[in-house]
Amino acid sequence: MIFAVAFSLLVALFWLRWFRKKDKYEKEPERLIYLAFFAGVLATLPSVFLESFLTLRNQGSTFILENLFLSFLWVGIVEEFFKYLAVRLTVYRSKQFNEVLDGMIYMVSAALGFASTENVGYMLGFGYSVGFLRAILSYLAHISFSAIFGYYIGKAKIEGRKNLVWIGFALAVTLHWLYNSFLILGTTKSSAGFLFLGLLIWAFGLILTLVLIKKAQGTSPFRVVHILPKRLTRQCQGCGKTVSSTALRCHHCGESLPLDEEEVTLRV
Repeated sequence: MIFAVAFSLLVALFWLRWFRKKDKYEKEPERLIYLAFFAGVLATLPSVFLESFLTLRNQGSTFILENLFLSFLWVGIVEEFFKYLAVRLTVYRSKQFNEVLDGMIYMVSAALGFASTENVGYMLGFGYSVGFLRAILSYLAHISFSAIFGYYIGKAKIEGRKNLVWIGFALAVTLHWLYNSFLILGTTKSSAGFLFLGLLIWAFGLILTLVLIKKAQGTSPFRVVHILPKRLTRQCQGCGKTVSSTALRCHHCGESLPLDEEEVTLRV
């Protein structure tokens, strides 16, 4: 068990470090990143509980296409909802959640906490080899589904358009549902066609995630400071991060920045 936990956690932290590099303009505090991650770990508890009713109900029933699709639709709804709740009840109200990309960062943090806990269960139940395969397929699937959802959560908060949350939820659930269904069908029926469709959904999710990352980076309100010439910027004395030389308050930590008119003139 110790190996399963250590391996699953290390894989999650590896992917989390990779994804955090996309947050180029204003890094999120580690305490909030790991708070969302831990909330994602806890989100597995109600998810497993609700999914267990589905398993019990399906015992003894015929394993048909319709039954499988309905089953994994439920799984997608439950898991994406509780990953969202992990973010909504912890870091969503933070002042640090102040750009669209933050929605993606925090949702991916929660998703990786969820995926690592889920992976431990699979490794203990089906053997370590399953965990090695899931380290790429399942982790990246959770990342892409939640990043897409997170993009719309970020837009909903920043733009005040609450209905966008439903669009993100519908997209995440649909991709999750189709991915799981096609892969399980392909495995149980030894169908290369279904496996290919599952991998196609997986690849589409990753590509869409990368596209949305670029869009979120492009709309970041902190992007301007990072493309200004160095002579037009200065360091905040409070946190040491780069701000515009004409800013009155640091957009990173909120520290007041007294404006030295002579210094600004020389810089320009």
